[in-house]
Amino acid sequence: MNRLSQAARVSPAVINLPATRGRKTIFSTLATLALLASAPAMADVLSFDGLLPDIYESGQTLNTSSYNLLFLADPTTAAGGGISGVGAILDGRVTSSCDIAACPQGASGNYLAILNDGGVNFSRADHQAFTLAGFDYSFIAPVSGLPNMDWGQLQLSGTLSNGQVVSTALAFPGQGSDGNYHFQSASLLSGFSNYTFTGLTFNACIFNEGGMCSNSLDFPAFNQGQFALDNINVSAVPEPSTYLMLLAGLGAIGMLSRRRAGKVVTTATVQGA
Repeated sequence: MNRLSQAARVSPAVINLPATRGRKTIFSTLATLALLASAPAMADVLSFDGLLPDIYESGQTLNTSSYNLLFLADPTTAAGGGISGVGAILDGRVTSSCDIAACPQGASGNYLAILNDGGVNFSRADHQAFTLAGFDYSFIAPVSGLPNMDWGQLQLSGTLSNGQVVSTALAFPGQGSDGNYHFQSASLLSGFSNYTFTGLTFNACIFNEGGMCSNSLDFPAFNQGQFALDNINVSAVPEPSTYLMLLAGLGAIGMLSRRRAGKVVTTATVQGA
């Protein structure tokens, strides 16, 4: 009789221990899921320092840090189906990188230059969506010695997962006290930095005599729409299927915990008998 009483008293403690482990496992998984949901995965800063200086024509693609950079021709060349030199990886530490154009100062290594009214489109090689947190940029004047004035703007055009296109524009930084153009960190509007893109295009427009900033077939920029990019802060956004898989795993853990708890109850009853 005493043995039965002792077994009955011991069995609840044996039952509660696995159940507690199951709850801890579920809470741990929930915490992990919350962290994954709150922070974008696969953050990258594209600095171009791992690349050799080179030049690129429109239509060519540069692959770096999981991103594809497609170089785009100026509107006039694109309309005629032609090819033009529009991209370059330049070393900011080498003053001879630019013979005529006024390349920017302040780069600690390589940077991306977009020349001759061209553009560049960013997309991920794995076709995931991504966000843009910031970047450094500068105007590249066609020749040195130009007066310090507002020559144009950097234009950003992003494609969302639903096909919608959103755009914004940033004024180019002016000259420094040394008469040179310098890199500056972009100040993105919060709405634009919160978008999730499948593709993002950078190009430049130049102010014409009418005050309109243009780089189009009807209003060309005459090879003055040039700019430099560096330290582009982008983050891949996990697809919804990734979270669904995590939730499915969470459900499986819950079922396994309940089954284990049920097995302990049965064992305790047999011991008590």
